[in-house]
Amino acid sequence: MDQPQAAEPLKNRVASSKSPYVSAQATSPVAWQLLDDEAISRAKAENKMVFLNIVCRLMMAETFAHPRCAEMLNSYFIPVIVDREEHPDVDTIYMNYVQAVNGAGGWPLNLFLTPELAPVFGGTYWPGPSPSADPSSSIETTEGEELDFLLILKKLRKVWLEQETRCRTEAKDVLAQLREFAAEGTLGRTFDHRGSFPAILAPPSAALDMHVEAAIATSLQPDDATELDLDQLEEAYRHIAGTFDPIYGGFGIAPKFPTPAKLSFLLRLSELLPEVQDVVGSTQCAHAREMALFTLRKIRDGALRDHVGGQGLARYSVTSDWSIPHFEKLVVDNALLLSVYLDAWISSGSSRQDEFYDIVIELADYLSSAPIRLPEGGFASSEAADTYYRHGDTHLRDGAYQLWTKREFDSVIGNSEESAVAAAHWGVLEHGNVEPDQDPHDEFMNRNVLRIVKDVPDLAKQFKLSVAEVKAIIQNAKAKLKAQREKERVRPSIDDKVIASWNGLVISSLSRAASSLQYVDGDIPWRQGNTKGLAEDYAYLIEGLLDLYLATLEEEWLRWADELQKIQLVLFYDAPKVDENATTLNPSSQVPCGAFYSTEADSPQAILRLKDGMDTSLLHQRHQRLQPESVSAFEAEILQYPWLFLGLLTGIVNLRLGGPNFVVVRQNQGAAELASDSISFDTFFKAIYNSPSGGLKAISVISGKDSWVLNQNPALKELAEGKDGIYCLENGKFRAFNSKDLGSFTRQS
Repeated sequence: MDQPQAAEPLKNRVASSKSPYVSAQATSPVAWQLLDDEAISRAKAENKMVFLNIVCRLMMAETFAHPRCAEMLNSYFIPVIVDREEHPDVDTIYMNYVQAVNGAGGWPLNLFLTPELAPVFGGTYWPGPSPSADPSSSIETTEGEELDFLLILKKLRKVWLEQETRCRTEAKDVLAQLREFAAEGTLGRTFDHRGSFPAILAPPSAALDMHVEAAIATSLQPDDATELDLDQLEEAYRHIAGTFDPIYGGFGIAPKFPTPAKLSFLLRLSELLPEVQDVVGSTQCAHAREMALFTLRKIRDGALRDHVGGQGLARYSVTSDWSIPHFEKLVVDNALLLSVYLDAWISSGSSRQDEFYDIVIELADYLSSAPIRLPEGGFASSEAADTYYRHGDTHLRDGAYQLWTKREFDSVIGNSEESAVAAAHWGVLEHGNVEPDQDPHDEFMNRNVLRIVKDVPDLAKQFKLSVAEVKAIIQNAKAKLKAQREKERVRPSIDDKVIASWNGLVISSLSRAASSLQYVDGDIPWRQGNTKGLAEDYAYLIEGLLDLYLATLEEEWLRWADELQKIQLVLFYDAPKVDENATTLNPSSQVPCGAFYSTEADSPQAILRLKDGMDTSLLHQRHQRLQPESVSAFEAEILQYPWLFLGLLTGIVNLRLGGPNFVVVRQNQGAAELASDSISFDTFFKAIYNSPSGGLKAISVISGKDSWVLNQNPALKELAEGKDGIYCLENGKFRAFNSKDLGSFTRQS
């Protein structure tokens, strides 16, 4: 199969794309530009500050649409708009700046920059002026007065005109400190703050200084405490357990996110090698699993799930009990959660009757169906939160696609008894189930967000029905509500950008689901993604291709993954620099490096080149030699904050304890006699497909004398000349993998 072409640049797809950038361009009176050479050249030529906004529908409608705000932006600034998914590298750089100087960050993200893109001032949401505001009012503010966006624009214009030199000097100093911050490996983290961002346009460098000094001080470790070991897993567990919500599940307080990285880590602990459980503690590993399962149940039953149509999970809950979602859906979140729910289902027994089977099927179907699966191949990136309640409406409402009045709910279901059962199941109330303090814009008034508040056994007791009768009522109600919604409602708009990294994760999760579910329901469709120019795009697409190879055993996916890995190493890997004047090659002649930069060296929009190891891993089976360098690159940070590097903690387990290495010789497609003591192919792959993710399981398949795997690994020639079978590496030699090995493997996987 031919490899897909690189995704067409956003700039060339403006006319047809449904991305937030296009809707902003079409509806906003602001003359937005893309972050490109043209915008930068114009800023320099006109000597204007750049105002950069990470796309936000709310600010587009409430702030930038204000005539005075639009007039000032167009006249005195170069307004630049950035799609966060299109440029995560740019978003990361400026988010780190805002977090460092303000003590907190978030989206929307707004920055005022010099023409050279160095940050001068930044923040998150800024409202437009109130209707009663006097456009000619003074720009001076009293203590405690809220800054609206128009006032901020006036202040920035005045300061740039009167104190341009100072602004440039301050921005230059801030940029230098950000580079130092990045060199210490501390960007992308939140630290204890001993101050807050000063009044608007006071020098930010002092505040940033405190955070740099605090970060460097806390990252210094004694020489005998700098070696990464399995203890970091125990420390990560303790930190996560300390933030666990035992009432509603999840971690921390509202707003509450699903955090698939944490859930995956907690599930894995009890599946890792006994040595890991000895360090963390068997009781603690069991508790970690229960925290994950409890949270997954709460998310499954909460309002993040589309209980009517099975169309994915929303981004996060604005309440701690998962009762009110932020209705936007990101495909990457659903892909990651599919993998976590798949692991939970597998660990529960991996049959149709086992817990989480329904939501695994639901998420897999959502990701592999239109409109998420695009007709030309690849997967869309997200669904909007707001839409029209009915066809013909002119006002967008948050969550309108999934909200129901009690009257409409009863009318659609028809039967009063069935409606009462369904309403009790999903918590539907006469005057709505959203509290007024959670509805500042009155968008949820008298409307209900569906979530499971009573399970089937409780409903059966309450209404004196059998369990089977209650299940039938709920399924019937769901079908009627879904049909009504498809007929009357307008589905939220789709952002049809094809993001390579997210597509890689979708491919990975669907490949794993297809492999495991083939023993229950058969294969699940998949589509491949498009490559783009960031390290994470390569990393996650490679991961997806490896899982697709494992699911199909077709070498073309492995070859493609290998080609992408070679490109990724050239473009992004920070290889150790050797001192050419050194007479011998030794550690002292090398500059400590390792890990992958997120952008290429010549990225035109990135004023900093960062590495990010938090909650992710860019390590791959083909390049195990990179593990020590990549993990060591974040050693100080992992030692200080292991719970922020959950993906890399698995790498520590692999470095300390290793992982199984298998070779499958299948040249005669099972027709020939298998090697002595070797288990059957079907038994082996069923065990592999029904083992949770995590750890490093290297699996190579030799399908013939011309096998690409054999050509890449001449050391396997002797195996290829023997009998078909499953072989495992032990003490540097391969031997037949037998039923006793399988029992040990399945317990540890």
